[in-house]
Amino acid sequence: MRRISIVTVYILILLAVASYADAKIYFDVIPGQSYKKMTIATPPFKGQGGESQARDMAELLRKDLDFSGFFIVAPPTLIDKQLSDEGITREEIQFGNWRSIGVEFVCKAKLQMVDGGLSLEAYLYDILDGSMVLAKRYRAKPDEWRKVTHKLADDIVYAVTGEKGIMSSRVVFVSGNKTQRDVYIADMDGQNMHRVTNNRVITVSPSVSPDGRFAAFTSYREGRPNVYIMDLAKNQEVYADRNDGIKVGTSWKGRSFAYARTSGRTSEIVLVDAESKSRQTVMKQDGILASPSFSPDGSKLAFVSDRFGGPQIFVKDMSSGDTKRLTYSGNNNTAPVFSPKGNMIAFSCSTGGNFEICIMNSDGSNQRILTDGGFNDSPHFSPCGRYIIYTSRNGNRDSIKMMLLNGDNKRVLKFTESSESQPRFAP
Repeated sequence: MRRISIVTVYILILLAVASYADAKIYFDVIPGQSYKKMTIATPPFKGQGGESQARDMAELLRKDLDFSGFFIVAPPTLIDKQLSDEGITREEIQFGNWRSIGVEFVCKAKLQMVDGGLSLEAYLYDILDGSMVLAKRYRAKPDEWRKVTHKLADDIVYAVTGEKGIMSSRVVFVSGNKTQRDVYIADMDGQNMHRVTNNRVITVSPSVSPDGRFAAFTSYREGRPNVYIMDLAKNQEVYADRNDGIKVGTSWKGRSFAYARTSGRTSEIVLVDAESKSRQTVMKQDGILASPSFSPDGSKLAFVSDRFGGPQIFVKDMSSGDTKRLTYSGNNNTAPVFSPKGNMIAFSCSTGGNFEICIMNSDGSNQRILTDGGFNDSPHFSPCGRYIIYTSRNGNRDSIKMMLLNGDNKRVLKFTESSESQPRFAP
């Protein structure tokens, strides 16, 4: 099995137009605020020896940019033959013609087959002033054309917004029915699906370590809810907690995995190193301790406790040991997860008879509801921090949805033909 942490697309910077630190940022997504999408055109790629593949790549790029939520992608019918036939360099582009149809950006690209591989030369132009925003060349094996296209889409998002896109990301999730659920990993667009478990029992709460090497989950394959950690490269189990009680967790701190174990009236949060198998108890108390989530720098731990009644979210400073309660509204706030920058926490809250995905600052301030009814759970931030992926239930069927962190651009992601839930981004 190939390691999911290895990206086989090799990228050569063609032109250093401007450093990302100095690049112009056209817009950003701020929680609680709306924004104006920008119009982008992706005319057919020029193709030499791979015309059919060039068409497929241009079509996939259009889908990726639309999926990002930042762009309105000009339909192919809007682009006439004159615009399609012009070249890809700045001198060959009639910027006035593009402005006349309301386009703000245009991506021009040329695909060539070189020495048995593909070479894609791509440019992004700001139509308003004719400036070059991005210029890159990508080289890869012919069967990696989807990876190249996803990478180009992510680079366009990066060039325009200053943050990485997500189309090169992967998703780990569970899929199945009420009695059998297994763990899968797939690309964002549903391609390159890999089935991690095949136990024909209930498996829940999957996650992947930041380096992509290990996968952790809770499974009933031995008759009780045990936590397991697998080495994905070797496809073998490296750790299992078979002690009494319920064990569930989804948070990684480097190669250490945090999970909650509840047995009788006592709960504890355990941190185990996936390589050395060493383990430590981080917290222990009577009552509920659940949903541990470390901040990106490992200095804070968010968790759920019922120490003051119903489940509420708390955060512990790992250096001082001080604990602060973050949520007070409602009687059921669960599933906290830190954003990649550590400045926000997403969580699930019970309100008005529904379970909603909410967001707040990491100190508990500025709490906001992002979804609008139903049962929504298991939020997780994208690597760039601007998207939230989550479970949404419609009737008896779970599906995976994604939205921007201001609640806009909600999309359903579909990977299998069965019910899907508990998604998390994976390297």
